[in-house]
Amino acid sequence: MMACSFPAPYFPRFLRALLIGTLFAFTGCGSGLPKVYPVKGTVVNKGPGHVKDLAGYSIQFQSVSDPAEMPGGTVEEDGTFTLYTRVGGRVIPGVKAGTYRACVRPPVLEGGGSPPLVIPRRYTKFETAQLEYTIQPGPNAITLEVERGSR
Repeated sequence: MMACSFPAPYFPRFLRALLIGTLFAFTGCGSGLPKVYPVKGTVVNKGPGHVKDLAGYSIQFQSVSDPAEMPGGTVEEDGTFTLYTRVGGRVIPGVKAGTYRACVRPPVLEGGGSPPLVIPRRYTKFETAQLEYTIQPGPNAITLEVERGSR
């Protein structure tokens, strides 16, 4: 059996190069993830009802320039939410810079149904919600107003 051998002075350099190459292969020069910026928001209820009625609803964004880009988050009992972006099989906190349309979607119940809407139906579709936001580099704070009068 033939053994692979390196002259003694080259072996440490070879190991160092192999180690560095392996580290770059696993971590890359960057993380390989897109640049996203933190987005935290608050739903403001205008009209009858309480914002806690929207707990469990989803805030869904859709990029105006790339409709396949759809970050989202869940409304908490105090009306706050944080948006996340799906990249491959990973979910990362934040949103790419750009302009987005938004809508509010009811939670999905076990078995696939949805509870009765507590917001006007127009807020459940990008085309009719008339909600648009621009995400810029750095932290972003959003106020999403929902009028609860007519459905």
